[in-house]
Amino acid sequence: MKFLRILLGVLVVALLAFGIFVVATRPSAGPGQVVVSAKTPFTKDRFFAFAQPWGGEEVTVLKPWARHADKMVVDLARFPANTSFRWRWPPVNAGFGPGVWGYDAVMYGNYDGGEPETAVAPIRVRDLRALRQRFAWTIDTGWGDGNVLTEFYLRSSPTDVNAKVIEIGWFFHLPPSTRAYFDRATPIGTFVDAQGRRWSARMAEKFLMIAPEQPQDLRTGTLDMLPFLEWLQQNGKITGNEWMSGLAIGVEPVRGLGKLTVTRWDVEMR
Repeated sequence: MKFLRILLGVLVVALLAFGIFVVATRPSAGPGQVVVSAKTPFTKDRFFAFAQPWGGEEVTVLKPWARHADKMVVDLARFPANTSFRWRWPPVNAGFGPGVWGYDAVMYGNYDGGEPETAVAPIRVRDLRALRQRFAWTIDTGWGDGNVLTEFYLRSSPTDVNAKVIEIGWFFHLPPSTRAYFDRATPIGTFVDAQGRRWSARMAEKFLMIAPEQPQDLRTGTLDMLPFLEWLQQNGKITGNEWMSGLAIGVEPVRGLGKLTVTRWDVEMR
């Protein structure tokens, strides 16, 4: 009986501590902002935002928490700029794949099935004339970390979002665990862009990952993605017949608590 009372007391304290943690780490909205829960879409014009805790949903014990772990704070006037993503996960990496708990992102067009308020017509890769983005972001990793990733899918169909041929993503920030995963992947080559930046390209199954050859953060700048696609065609990795329908920038939470703010994101795709 004494043991049961002790166990009950421990459970009560644990529940109280968890409740305090949930309240204390819950994001709040400032003037002109709204808090958007995970798996709840937000769209304006050609842009779309979504927090998808897919990694947490694959862990049975964490599945009930997954919908509460990630949230977005959206600036109604400036969206997609000034969008923040908050995550609250265990202080350890997910134990599968690259070790992430999900992907929380702002998106342009139909990145992965999310329909924006204003539709963006898919374009064949061979017909693209411009594909670039201007970006700026900040990240708080005092109690956790995450991958800052911009990416898109190339598809064999302009209408079937599941007809994915390849996933192509640039890492702007890589925790050590993800860098180790990246370095174990199959090398594709080194791409040098017009700004003289050297990018290492590696393939893990159907995910083509690109990261700075020398580990570093890229917190602001311009990324012209079309020359890289042309480089892939020249090296026989894609044909140019694939369809491009949208792209995203956001965070893959890796562990703990953190916050990513996309302070600027402009996209040109035509």
